[in-house]
Amino acid sequence: MTAPQAQPEPQPVPQTHLETADTAGTQTTQRKKPQVRWIIAGVAVLVLLLCFGGCGALLATTSGDEPVADKTATSAAPQAHPATSAPAPTAPATTAPPAPAYGTPTKSDFKLKVKILKKQCFGSAGCNITYRIDVTYTGDVDLDPSKTYEVTYQVKGAEDPIINTFEVSGDSASVQQEEMAGTKRSGDKLTAVVTDVSEL
Repeated sequence: MTAPQAQPEPQPVPQTHLETADTAGTQTTQRKKPQVRWIIAGVAVLVLLLCFGGCGALLATTSGDEPVADKTATSAAPQAHPATSAPAPTAPATTAPPAPAYGTPTKSDFKLKVKILKKQCFGSAGCNITYRIDVTYTGDVDLDPSKTYEVTYQVKGAEDPIINTFEVSGDSASVQQEEMAGTKRSGDKLTAVVTDVSEL
């Protein structure tokens, strides 16, 4: 009775031990294979990244993109300086000088003198006189050369009153070169005064 019971007990024990050993062996082999694959794939990715990164850096340095940009930046900078300095000399030219202030003449701004050119006397009866008017402008402000003023004057000391005019434009006056008058006495003197000034 004891012999038949002892035979079945040793058979199941080695079978279960082999199965665990087999399963453990397969599990280790299955786990090792994916790890090796992942390691190989990771190394390949790193190599590719390093290759592209290094190649890109090498291409960037050999192509000279950055130096070209620096050259253009430095070449553009000197061109900007003359452009900014160019208006400096023209600035004084744009500032126009102040417009001159012109005044309007009045009667008191003119001083007249009678210059005797010829004088013919008849004893104590009187004289025939040829004269010219000399004009002096005594005003404080210059006269506008684009305007013309008519000055009326009167000659005193003659037998008959003499009234005449001359024109003034800027600093020049247009007067008659010769005028004639008669005096009652040889000692009478001719004088001239301005009576009116008007703009033409």
